[in-house]
Amino acid sequence: MEAQRFNYQDFKYNSILSYGENNKKVLECEFREKTIVLKSTDLTKKPKCLDEFLNEVEIYKVLAKLQGIYIPELLFYGDLANGMSFVIGMTIVGTTLNHHKINRQLKNRAIMTLRKIHKYNILHNDICKENILINEKGYVYLIDFRLSIQTYDENRFREEEAQLERLLEHM
Repeated sequence: MEAQRFNYQDFKYNSILSYGENNKKVLECEFREKTIVLKSTDLTKKPKCLDEFLNEVEIYKVLAKLQGIYIPELLFYGDLANGMSFVIGMTIVGTTLNHHKINRQLKNRAIMTLRKIHKYNILHNDICKENILINEKGYVYLIDFRLSIQTYDENRFREEEAQLERLLEHM
């Protein structure tokens, strides 16, 4: 998947899903007649954000076989407005934990999802309730890989799994 040039006219914004740190916006929008999630950052205000966005794209490439199953599908990425913004387009996969009753089955699915990601030597590195989505069938997805790293440190994987278990116990 190559970086592409986009125009603002290519997107019809439906709603803002969230604001992130470093001037990042997560939007629901229409792109080529499909509803998607668009992550965007204004590089004129926060040029260092580009590194996080590019890291996220690289992690998505490593996790290519998990896309659409345990993580959203990466649809496209690239600069917008001649490099003033950077965008990542992904499929919509579900809603945050706050919209669901967390039972033992969902907890087990969340742990299994994280373990699948760890099998690719990826440490998510930002486990929080906003980064765990559940769809209408009860499938669990992890999102937001901007802080993720590749590592072979089994202790860090165990620590991250324990962090997820603690989070789910308090839901």
